[in-house]
Amino acid sequence: MITNLLLGLVMVLAVACAVGLYVMDRVRRREALFRWASMNGFRLLKFSQPIVEATPFPLTASKSQHVFKILVADAEGHERKGFVRLGSIWRGLSSPQAEVRWQ
Repeated sequence: MITNLLLGLVMVLAVACAVGLYVMDRVRRREALFRWASMNGFRLLKFSQPIVEATPFPLTASKSQHVFKILVADAEGHERKGFVRLGSIWRGLSSPQAEVRWQ
C-alpha cells in the first residue's frame, strides 16, 4: 500500500517537473523574442512558432535555436511579416544572435 502511494507521488512529481520545465522554456523563448523586437525598434503584433509550416531557414538549424513567424510594426507604423530565428547554434537563447527573413 505504501509502495503504491510512494510510486504515485513520484509519478506526480515527475509530471509536475516536466510541465514546469516546458512552461519555463516557453517563457524564455517569448522573452527572447520580445527582447529582439524591442532592441530593433519593432512592436510585435502577432507571433507564433511554426511546427509543420515550412520556414525559410534550413532544416539543419540547431535545436537550441527557435524560429518564430512574426508580424511587427516599426516606429512609423509600417507592418512587416517574416520569420526570425533566435539564438546561436552553440549558445542557444543566451546569445543575442538573430536572423530575420522578411516576406
